[in-house]
Amino acid sequence: MELPISSKTGEPLKPFIKPGGALLLGITFIALGFLRWWRSYSWGSFPVFTDFLLFIFFLVEGCVSISRAKLGSKHVLAHQIIVLINGFFILFMGFVLSIIFWSIPGLLGMVYGILIIITSTLGSIILCLYWPVKLEKYKVKN
Repeated sequence: MELPISSKTGEPLKPFIKPGGALLLGITFIALGFLRWWRSYSWGSFPVFTDFLLFIFFLVEGCVSISRAKLGSKHVLAHQIIVLINGFFILFMGFVLSIIFWSIPGLLGMVYGILIIITSTLGSIILCLYWPVKLEKYKVKN
């Protein structure tokens, strides 16, 4: 499948994803998740629930990035669906982590909870609005 032609310049559009970079990012996310999980065991304490949640978060983000790398610059609708599901996952994980931090007594837990919910909400909104709109111009009309 060839890339679509730009209506403004008449030249083919650049690929919207670099598979090598996305694959490296996915492997890095997965490695960071396992490193986080291993670090909590190596300090002699058992991992807490937040360590497990961060492990799951990094694992899912890594798998999403690897799946987008495998798709390459084809199947634009699949990329849009993956990005939207990933955005909702980030929003959900932000709510879960903020609730956990809000349960910590004191001001620091509440501040962390507020920062996490603001960051995850803004990040998921930007992710869910930017990528599907950007990828819309790559759809080929038959």
